[in-house]
Parts: sequence; structure tokens; C-alpha cells
Amino acid sequence: MTILGTIALGLIGLLVLYPVLILIANSFQVGQFGTPTHFGFDNWTTAFKNPKVVEALKNTITLSVARQAIGLVVGVCIAWLLARTDLPATNWLEFGFWVAVFLPTLTVTLGWIMVFDSFNGLANQLWQWLFRVEHGPFNIFSWWGIVWVHLVTGTIPLKVMLLTPAFRNLDSSLEEASRAAGAGALNTFKRVVLPIVTPTILVVLLLGTIRSFEAFEIELVLGYEANIDVYSTLIYRQATSSPPQFGVATVLSIVVLAMLLPIVIWQQWYSARHSVATVSGKFRNQPQRLGAWRWPLFALVAGSVQIMTLLPVVLVMLGTFMSVFGMFAVREPWTLKNWATVLGDVNFTSALANSIILASGTAVLAMTAFGLLAYLIVRTRYAARSALDFLVWLPSTLPGIVMGLGFLYLFLGTPFLRPIYGTTFILILVAALGAITLTTQVLKTNLRQLGAELEEASATSGGNWWHTLRHVIVPLMAPSLAVVGVLAFSAAARATSHVALLATHNTQPLSILQLNLLTDNNFEAASVIGVFILLLTVGVAGVARLLGLRFGPGGA
Repeated sequence: MTILGTIALGLIGLLVLYPVLILIANSFQVGQFGTPTHFGFDNWTTAFKNPKVVEALKNTITLSVARQAIGLVVGVCIAWLLARTDLPATNWLEFGFWVAVFLPTLTVTLGWIMVFDSFNGLANQLWQWLFRVEHGPFNIFSWWGIVWVHLVTGTIPLKVMLLTPAFRNLDSSLEEASRAAGAGALNTFKRVVLPIVTPTILVVLLLGTIRSFEAFEIELVLGYEANIDVYSTLIYRQATSSPPQFGVATVLSIVVLAMLLPIVIWQQWYSARHSVATVSGKFRNQPQRLGAWRWPLFALVAGSVQIMTLLPVVLVMLGTFMSVFGMFAVREPWTLKNWATVLGDVNFTSALANSIILASGTAVLAMTAFGLLAYLIVRTRYAARSALDFLVWLPSTLPGIVMGLGFLYLFLGTPFLRPIYGTTFILILVAALGAITLTTQVLKTNLRQLGAELEEASATSGGNWWHTLRHVIVPLMAPSLAVVGVLAFSAAARATSHVALLATHNTQPLSILQLNLLTDNNFEAASVIGVFILLLTVGVAGVARLLGLRFGPGGA
């Protein structure tokens, strides 16, 4: 295990820590990208002289706090209902939240613009018709518009998807023992359930906070009209300006990293001292009866799923057939031209093949490599496992476009890596590294909930490490491995910022083709591309979900 752990540490260090160190070094290199530079602090002084920095920081924090506070409360409640109660059709409802996570963010945002646009939005038009007023109350291009779209496109669905397995793997005998001792439902939740799942909740909260700091697509689209900037949009504007200000963008990214690192360190310290195994050889999962609340709560959860998935998908599908995206009142609003144009484009066929290869390769790499990483961190006594765990978090603390710049420096500046620049393999590698934090944490959480006595029983029966891994650990981890594969596939199929600087014309996936169409203001064709990305991610999610339900104590 020492040799294997050292190899893993060296590879992760090269691919994760080295690009970060390159970025830090380049923040002190003054001059335009690709030209001779000199050491200096000009990038730092320029960044902090920008009057928008403080306002952007304020917006970043307030938007993140609002999203995480609302999303955590709603996510915990829904996850508990799905995993611990007799709510009808829980498997289908849970899959609905999966679908919400996998929907292409920017395309779904366009769907919500159709609903809440202050002039042509369907909600405002309905309001005006019902109440006979000239203007509706909704405006998607606002602070609360940004919060709403984030909540329904990722924040709540992701929390439900990550917290539901944790609640499901909680042995119900623990709750029964608490109630037998005279504790009520509230005290049982506070003293038994909450302490056990708190480490998982903290991981989910931290991941959500990091995603809040990274996000820029929704803010870029919805914040422009209201003059709302966050740190990520400032970084993006610097990195994509002409000429690009990579030095300033890197400085802003390092500031974000410095803000998030203490939170990451605290979370690791807390989780290491408060993790509890909840799955053992005598595992039981007895759902609690909701009684008269069963069907009302089902209607509430099912309605939430429909709002997060069906409504935006239907609107986006309508948008693919529109002459002018989002405009229903124009003459001859419907057309098949968008589909004909996209399907007849050679670039689309090539990008579709590239996306399938990229997403599939990333999923396989994530399930195998990150499964091994999680095992080394949680189940072995490898001396440097804490350092390995720390490196796993670093990619998620920097915006994807800047990490892409770091990888560009890495592959062009390292002689033995230079030959693979511009290949599909490098895109798979970078896409997998972009998903390493979330996927590894999912597997770590699952491993910590598996009682060590299961492995000890296998060893006592004469099974070696390989036998125990195949016949005990992997079957119990199958649902989590399915989650990891789907998460990695989805992230790679939608990846833009991580691969934008590394993809070539021959290797560009659908996500980059869609991004190019959006920058050209061709929203109709871009929505068609978004439909294909949606079909890729949801299709694989459905297969993995059905397979994942067969295995593990939390399966149906």
C-alpha cells in the first residue's frame, strides 16, 4: 500500500499541485501572455485597485449564503423524506433530482428566462392577464433571479442527490433504540440522526460553497442587466479580454483559493474526528410512516421535481423550434431550420463523437482511479493520506477557466507531457481532475459508513485484500460508484471552462461547440446542442440509477 500510495501522491501532486504552483508563480510575471515577462507585483496592484472587486466579493458571499442556507434546509428535508419515510415513488422522485443536476445549466437558464423575463416572460404575461395590469412582478435579471435559477438547477438537486444515500445508510435500529429509551421524534433527530450525518452535511455544504464561488455562467447571463458581478465573472472577463489579462485573473483566483482553504482544512479536521459507520452486518432500514401527510408531501416533492426538470426542458425544446428564441408573438414563430442546420453541420457530428468518447473515458477513469484514491485515504494507514486528501480538494477551489490555464502551462511547459497536448486523452484527464473533488468525497463518505467488521470477517474467513475488495467492498459501494460514474460523465459532457483552452478543432466536444454558438448569439442552434447534451447525460443517468439500485444496503 505504501508504494501504491506514493505513486498516487506523485501523480496527483504533478497534475493538481504543480499547476497551482505555476499559477502562483505566473501571478508575479508581468507582461502579456506569450511574450517576455519580468518579475513584479503589477498584477496584484492592478487587481486590488479595481473598485469592482469589493462589490463582487460582497455579491459572491451574499449569493452563496442565500443559496446554501435555503438549499441546505430544503435538501435535508427532501433527502430525509426520500430515504427514511414511506413516501410513494421515492425511486422515481430521487431520479428526478438526478435529472435536474444533469440538465445543461446555461440552456436551462434560457428556459427560465422564457418564464421570468420582465417583458416577454410567460409568468409576467399570465400575471398581467389575470390581474389586468401593465407589468408583472418578476424579473429574472436580478439578485433573486440568480438565486432562484441556482436553487432549481443545481443547489437543491445536488444536495438531495448527495444527502439521500447518507440518510438511507443510517441504521434504523439506532432511531428505534432512541425511541425505546423515551426520546421523542425531535430529540431522536437532534441527538441520533443529526450527529451521524453531520460530517456528510458539512461535506455537501462545503462543496456547495465552492461551487458558489466557481459559478459564473448564470451570473454572467442574468447579472449583466442588473450590473451584478461576482468574483468568477470578474476573473472570466479578465481571462477572456483582448488582450487577455491572465496575470490579473490568476491573482483573483488565488484570493478565492486563500478564502476557501481554511474552510477545507476545518472540514477535513472535523470529518476525521466525527465520522461514524452506519452500515454494519446487522444493518436495517425501516421507513417511518407519514400517515395523513403521505400524499400531500408526495404532491409537494413531485411538484418540485416537475418545476426543476419538466418545465425548463419543455421550454428549451420549444426554443429549438423558434424563429427567434423566446419570442412567441412574432410572425411565423415556429421553424425546423434550427434542427436542419445543426444536424447538417459536419462539426456537430465530430463534436458528438468527441463528447461520447470524452464523457465515457472520464466516467471509467473516475470510478477506478478515484475509487482507489478514496480507499487509500479512508481504509489504509498510508502515512501521507492526509496530504493526498488535501490535494484532492485543490482543483475545486479554483475557477475552471483558470485551472485550464494552469493545465495549459503544465502540458506545454513539461517536455514529457507536451506530446499529448491537443489529444482526446488530455481532455479526459483534465475533465476527470475537474470532477475529482466531488466524486472522491462521495466515495469517501460511503466508505466511512461501511463498518470495518465486514472486511475483518472476510479476512478471518481467509480472503485476501483483492478478494475482500471484489466481494465485499465493491458490491456495497456499487450505488456510490454508479453515482460517481454518472457525475463524471455528466461533468465531462457539459465541461467548458476546464477544456476550453485545451480542445482543438478536431477534439472539441458538444459543450465547446455550444459555447461558440452562444458567443455568436445563435441561441436557437445552441439550444439544439443543449438537447443532445441532455440526452447523453440523462440517458446514462437512467441506466446507472437502475443498476445502482440493485446493490448496497441502501438499494431498493
